[in-house]
Amino acid sequence: MGGTATIVGAGLAGAAAAWFLTRRGFSVEVYEQAYVVGGHVRTEWFRGIPYEPHGAHIFHTDHRSVWDLVSGTVEFVPYRHRVLTRLRGRLVSWPPQRAELCASADFTDIARELADRPGAVDESDFESYCVSVLGPTLYGESVRGYTEKQWGRHPRTLSAAVARGRVELRNDGCHDFFRDTYQGWPRRGYGYLVEALLRRAVVHLGCRITLKDLPEVSQAGRPVIVTSALDDFLGEPGALQWRGVRLQPVYLPETALAQPAMVVNEPSVTLAWTRSIETKWALPELHDRLGTLVLKEYPGAEAKHYPVLDAAGENQRTQRELEHRLLGQSRNPIHPAGRLATYSYINMDVAILQGLRVAEKVAAQEES
Repeated sequence: MGGTATIVGAGLAGAAAAWFLTRRGFSVEVYEQAYVVGGHVRTEWFRGIPYEPHGAHIFHTDHRSVWDLVSGTVEFVPYRHRVLTRLRGRLVSWPPQRAELCASADFTDIARELADRPGAVDESDFESYCVSVLGPTLYGESVRGYTEKQWGRHPRTLSAAVARGRVELRNDGCHDFFRDTYQGWPRRGYGYLVEALLRRAVVHLGCRITLKDLPEVSQAGRPVIVTSALDDFLGEPGALQWRGVRLQPVYLPETALAQPAMVVNEPSVTLAWTRSIETKWALPELHDRLGTLVLKEYPGAEAKHYPVLDAAGENQRTQRELEHRLLGQSRNPIHPAGRLATYSYINMDVAILQGLRVAEKVAAQEES
């Protein structure tokens, strides 16, 4: 078996698709607009300490096949992610534990509101969802300010989907941010994982490809997997709303660990940043070594890190229109995959699954 395929974008989705197809005998060419692969998940290093210029990324999944793929490709170390948030001057677990909150006398009002919550979650919008889960006071002190900073808009204008699976109240003593069965961090960073997945593909770096460029890089009829944002790929930047972040790293040469967890959320609007990140927490063998990097995450950068899922669904409708136009062109079969191309707020394992699934479709069409 064999065939040829073109992939636009060398992030996790594109790399997973390339991994699958090259192992099925395909000749695969990947085009990446940056001069490095990895996209948003790429890890950087300074004096042997990892940091992530696009924010914290922790691999977690309940899909055994995905875990076997990544952990069988590069070495992963066990890591269970913990997040803290600053609430009334002290750090508490996030998601919050009811017992941890109510143990302090100054949480009397919060405890009363929790007891009065509705029986069902309100899915009307982001704010309604959160208030129905956390109560108005806890929402106001731990989520509202963070959300206003992160998204640059009122929380009521966001879809409840942004909160679903990310905002909850716990009462089970589980302080891991994620509950997935398989969790870890690649010992040499995410860039090394993506490079390994792309090992058998031809990779063109520094090549920005749009729909009008396809005749130069792909023969008519050749399948094309697109993992870049569709507004960019169609030559219409700005058609979709995106939210970006800027990470400001600081190296501390005389400090082993600077904060009590990898991520500390700062919901107060008096601070310009939303959270601080110390990636070094992922590698236990580095914990006692002097030297660490702490990154403050500032929202509002000109980057396409997060799709803006609005409560009215306008951006989602625009995405569907772009998909319809893209899939309607007849020169090449085109398959979108990944967070950017599908305009979806998904985790890394889902991006990999999407890459694998479109690759399977490409292979099946070649066989037929």
